[in-house]
This record gives sequence, C-alpha cells and structure tokens, in this order.
Amino acid sequence: MEMVVVFLFYGSIAFCIVASTIKIVGFINTPLHLKWEYYKSSSVYESLEWWTKPHVTFLNKLKSVCLDILFLRGYYERNKKFWLSLYLFHLGLYLLIVWHIWLFVAAVVIDPETATLIGIIWGHFATALAFIGGMSILIQRITDEELRLYYAPIHYIKWVVMLITIIGGFYAVHVYFEANMPDTLEYVRTQITFGDVSHKLHPPPATAAHVLLGAVWLIYLPFSHILRLFFRYYHELRFDEVPNVRGGPIEGRIKELLGQRLNWSAPHIEKGKTWGEVATQPPKEPKKARVK
Repeated sequence: MEMVVVFLFYGSIAFCIVASTIKIVGFINTPLHLKWEYYKSSSVYESLEWWTKPHVTFLNKLKSVCLDILFLRGYYERNKKFWLSLYLFHLGLYLLIVWHIWLFVAAVVIDPETATLIGIIWGHFATALAFIGGMSILIQRITDEELRLYYAPIHYIKWVVMLITIIGGFYAVHVYFEANMPDTLEYVRTQITFGDVSHKLHPPPATAAHVLLGAVWLIYLPFSHILRLFFRYYHELRFDEVPNVRGGPIEGRIKELLGQRLNWSAPHIEKGKTWGEVATQPPKEPKKARVK
C-alpha cells in the first residue's frame, strides 16, 4: 500500500502534465474551424462586411477572458443565485491552488520552523469557501428542476468525491498535523524531495487517503471539461473575430487545408480530388441506373 501511494503521488503529477501537454498540442494543431460551425447565435459575423470594421484587440480579449475566468461573468448575467455558489467554490479553488504552489515552494526554500499561522489561516479559509460553494452547487443541482436538465448523473458522483477530497485535505492538515504549519511543511518537504525515503514508504493514513483522492483528480483533469474550457479561451484569444485578410496567417492555413486530398468518396464527391477542387467545381451528376 505504501508503494502505491508513493507511485500515485509522483505518477499522477507526471501523467497530468504529459497528458495535458499532448491534449493541448493536439488542439493547437487541429484544422481551423469554420465560423458557421462555431457560432449558432447572434455574433459579429451576422454584420455585413464585419471585417472592414475595427475588431476587438488582443488586450480587450484578454480583459474579457479574465473577467469570465476570475468572476464567472456569464453566470452572473444569467443566474445570480447560482453564480454566488459557483463564485464561492471557484474562489476557494483558486486560493487552494495558489496555496498548494506556495506550500511546495515554501517547503523547500524556507526553514519549516519559521512558518507562521498565516499559511494555516489561508488554507482553512480557502477550504471553507470551496466546501461551502461546492455543497451549495450540489444542493441547487439536486433541487432545481431547470439545473437538473443540464446535469448528467455522473456529475453528482464527481461533486461528492470533490467534497470528500476537500474534507480530507482539511482533516489531514488540521487534525493529523494539529494545524501545525512547521510539521505540515516538513512533511511536504519529504514528499517532494528524496531525502527521507523511509518516511515516504510509511505515509500517515489521513495524508495517504488525501493523496489517493488528489491523484484521481490529476488523472481525470486532462480528459475533463475543465481543460476543454481553457481551449475555448485559447481559441478566443488567438482566432476569434480575426478577419481572413489576403496574405495573412489564416489565409495560409486555409490554403494548406484546401490542398489536402480526399481519401473517401460519395455520389457528389470524387475520391482523390483536393478540397479546393471540390469547393470550386460543380459536382458530377450521379449515373442513373438502367431500367431493363
């Protein structure tokens, strides 16, 4: 069991980094999306000759993306009650992510004995926000008929496991380490360094359980909607509302795609032709079957 915990601790981190990198690189290298596939409601593309008008600059896009990510602006505009729960959960989650980064860095660069209560207060405050927000989200998802329409059964399990993970982190720090920041930092130091192998092979039950749950989330992350959400922002920053001007980078990508040859055929499409030929040449009339 001890070796399993150690393997999952390091293996899940490595897996998350490698799998996320593969997914991100694959997304970046995908063919350019057609605008009418991406936009099904009112957008700038409905305006006549929209490309001749000043379009949104990168800095304005970045500001809009930051508002969406940090403050969940879309939910606030549509459902303020549900937004409050989501915001509490995400604010707590953001603070916990930053707290873990600080925890890993501080465990190596500072003397654990010099740690103060600030780290404990920060971690407990972030945990409380995430738990209260997450529990509120789960309750509203269960009780609100409209929200239930958009909530697959698997997500109930996901939120329950998420809340258990949050409680496990609080238990490991506050109960097992008795809210002692130097002891917590000392334990983290043994996990991210290779100085005390014997301590790694005998993890405390509370921290072992928390590591196992955390490993599950790290393995799940590259395949979750969370990563796809950031892909949406990547597309918005890089391509959204960028006109396809002659000689520009988008025109080059489109020409490259139009030069690809088809390896399949249909009654109206001939195998072996390029997409450019299919798009510019009228399809051949299908041969009529002879009537005897």
